[in-house]
Amino acid sequence: MAEQLIYLEANDSIAEAVARLKRTKSDDVVLVVPQRALLFQSQINLKMLKRQADFLGKQVSLVSRDEVGRNFASQAGFKVLEKLGDDTPESHGEVVEASPADEVPAEDEFEHPTVKYTKYEPKSKSVARPKRIMPIEPSGAIMPPAIRPVAKTRQRLKLERHHQVLIGFVVIGLIILGSVGFFILPKAHISLEVQSETFSKQFTLLLADEQDLQAAGPNVLTGRFIEMTREKVSSFQASGEENKGNKAEGQITVVNHTGSIQGLLVNTRFKSPSGLIFRIKNEILVPPARSGNPGKATVAAASDGGGARYNVSAPMKLTIPGLGEAGVSMVYGEVAGSFTSGTDDITRVVSEEDINQAKEEASKNVSVAAETELSETLKRGEELLPEFVQNDVIDVVPSVSAGAKKDQFEVRVQSRSWVILVGQNEVRQAVANAAAFEVPEGKQVTDNTVKNAKIEVVESNFLSHRITLLVTLDGRIGPKLDRDEIVVGLVNKSIDESEEILRDLPEVTAATVEIWPTFITRIPLLASNIRLHIIYLGE
Repeated sequence: MAEQLIYLEANDSIAEAVARLKRTKSDDVVLVVPQRALLFQSQINLKMLKRQADFLGKQVSLVSRDEVGRNFASQAGFKVLEKLGDDTPESHGEVVEASPADEVPAEDEFEHPTVKYTKYEPKSKSVARPKRIMPIEPSGAIMPPAIRPVAKTRQRLKLERHHQVLIGFVVIGLIILGSVGFFILPKAHISLEVQSETFSKQFTLLLADEQDLQAAGPNVLTGRFIEMTREKVSSFQASGEENKGNKAEGQITVVNHTGSIQGLLVNTRFKSPSGLIFRIKNEILVPPARSGNPGKATVAAASDGGGARYNVSAPMKLTIPGLGEAGVSMVYGEVAGSFTSGTDDITRVVSEEDINQAKEEASKNVSVAAETELSETLKRGEELLPEFVQNDVIDVVPSVSAGAKKDQFEVRVQSRSWVILVGQNEVRQAVANAAAFEVPEGKQVTDNTVKNAKIEVVESNFLSHRITLLVTLDGRIGPKLDRDEIVVGLVNKSIDESEEILRDLPEVTAATVEIWPTFITRIPLLASNIRLHIIYLGE
């Protein structure tokens, strides 16, 4: 059997090449492969093709202008030909398939001992046409049309398995997305207008530990009890001062407007208008007033404390606190000259006021830290209401006593913080449930009334883990409506049907139905997609 030429297309896969080899009756085959062919995308393709050729008993040679493909073919074990020429195998009229003219790796014309091949040149360079090969007899005569072989090129769309899987996922995703859009996207907003009236009420609500088996009733709300103790040391600055400087010294003239002699003892106090205290160093007798002139006597004196502020000068009136009212206008002192020698040497002193303020401030810091620490214990679905946090100060101990000479001191605070954690929105629901027993039959408090309820802690007991709350309602009440029942009755109804159902409710004054998207004509199938708003007239 003579050798046979097989022309491959650029997009022919390895499976197509193997199938072509199987259909070939000749055992010697020459493959003509165009540049950038799919077969040359990997050396593995050529190795697999070589293995199949060996299995079929075919001797396969390869011709191509693709340098990478030639190297891959050589490494795979194929015989690589430079071009079709003198060594080109015979075909003797067998069917030869063509490739596009611009991809045939041959000269414009080449000859075979029995068959002459002529390259077809397309008139338009923009469109590549397949080359048609016609066998010719050695004498130059063309074979009859009945036996002329004609090669046709056909491109087929082939989907790999991963492409099929991807398309399947896309189709499924579109189906799921359409289903979700059908059920989830539609929304209905329904507004009902009803009459209301004013309402004010106070009642107690018990907040208890969920472990308390005795806590039961409509006015009881249970939650998770937690506590934590801490000891915190805070530092504070001393504001008191003690001046250890030198005392000021001078003289005081005592003036006596009474009709009798006035005697003053040693260390008698004299007070300046600014509160400075001076003491006399000696006893003194002050003569009485005569002929309308007061009696006077001068005595040495010194300031009660050290400091430059005692360096005062005349004229300055000094009262005598020990004589009461008489020591202000009848018997008093005057600075004679000036007091000197007072110097400053100030030392910080912890005062009683410093300690009291530090205790109060340290207790406040406990409250701030407690809320942060307790919030870290929250579980999913719980909430911490700051007004429910209870802070008990067990002990407050300052590091010094009043009068200590220090610039800074510390206060150690031992405290206990505890709270009852409740579920989110449970307090509001508990207020609404308790209020239901306080309103007339057939009525209910409005949502805004419950939302604006004032809640105060009136008593807390750490031992029983209970907190008593005082709830004050000051708002409005209206007719009692079952929201869930109304919503369920509107599911999958048309807009006209829905409005008719709502108008038949005796408590409803007016009703409106709005659906989104607007082109939808029926209420959503899911009750959760229906939003019911009750408007209380007068609120």
